Amino acid sequence: MKIVKSFLKQKETLVGIAAAIAFQLIFVTVWLTAYDGVYDRTNQFSVAVVNNDSELGREIIKKLEDRNLFRLKVFEELNQALEALDKRNVNMVIHLPDRIIEKLTVNENITIDYYINQATPTLTKQMMEKAANKINDALNYQFRETINNQMVKRIPQLVTEKVPDEKMKAMVEDIATQVVDMVQKNTKMNPIVANIVKTNEKEGFAITMVPLLIVLASYISAMLISQYLQIANGRLINEYSRFSLFVGRQMITILLALGISLLSIFLMNLFHIELNHNFFVLWGFQSILFFSFLALSQVFVMLFGIPGMIFNIALTAIQIASSGAMVPRELLPTFYYELGHLLPATYGVNSYFSLIYGGGDLGSDLKHLSIIISVLLAIAIAIQIVFSMRDKFKSTEM
Repeated sequence: MKIVKSFLKQKETLVGIAAAIAFQLIFVTVWLTAYDGVYDRTNQFSVAVVNNDSELGREIIKKLEDRNLFRLKVFEELNQALEALDKRNVNMVIHLPDRIIEKLTVNENITIDYYINQATPTLTKQMMEKAANKINDALNYQFRETINNQMVKRIPQLVTEKVPDEKMKAMVEDIATQVVDMVQKNTKMNPIVANIVKTNEKEGFAITMVPLLIVLASYISAMLISQYLQIANGRLINEYSRFSLFVGRQMITILLALGISLLSIFLMNLFHIELNHNFFVLWGFQSILFFSFLALSQVFVMLFGIPGMIFNIALTAIQIASSGAMVPRELLPTFYYELGHLLPATYGVNSYFSLIYGGGDLGSDLKHLSIIISVLLAIAIAIQIVFSMRDKFKSTEM
């Protein structure tokens, strides 16, 4: 028991226990609140519709709007809609062809194209494909109902027109109605065919996990580096000024960002992860992303020392939940969706979807990461200034 008490008297033991408890509490709380009611918010998805049929197309769009399945955006040109899909501004494009009624009249099948971008979370792709089939089934059902109603009204009427006897006419009409009803029950007309077009497609399931893997591994690595650099900073504080230590620390983080990013690229090549950009683009982006994680994780350990690790644990859970790596950001509660705009993991996930599959807006993601880094470095400098002033105040008191 004496040795157990000795362990418990050590600060590091208590910090380790606190960290383990924090992991449990934080991850369970964040993920269960972030992912609660995900399927209730599918109407937050955006779907583009390109209508080339001026007659029936408007009615189809009106019915889609009335059902409130998605946020509908109507585009005049297919190229514009596909560009929005490529940049992930919409989740699916529905292309309604021309002369739908004319083709139905001559018993010609109609093909409706559903474009789905594969450079998105797996859940988005699955839900959009299900939605495309569901919409197509609804259109076929609507068509069958219209035809069936016309058959019920017209066929018995046409059959009984040539029957002179009134009693026979009622009997023939009843038989004709029963025959029509039997035909309807045993005939399934599906003249509208769904053509699902997958853009930016890549084969293999493992590749879909790369954005989550890289972001999670990078942030945890950055968190550990910041923690141990803070310990080293504490041991060197009596030998160097705060600003000298701060500058040295940033130089180390830049070198580590460049070096560890090379390791990440090597591992992706080792496991045959094919990317749509050259080595220098990938290395440059991964280095910026890793440095943004270092800039974020160092702020809390600078402020609170080793206990600041608790905040970094919380940020790990929050960033994974709000980044869209696992669940589409459109399905998250407003709090997590808006918070995601402020955190680097969101732009890391977006960029890796672009680097792996294509599409997206890599330049915009880099711009946001640069802004986040600048703000975080400004906060870190402000912390050094405040602590330096505090140190001077303490020294004058003594």
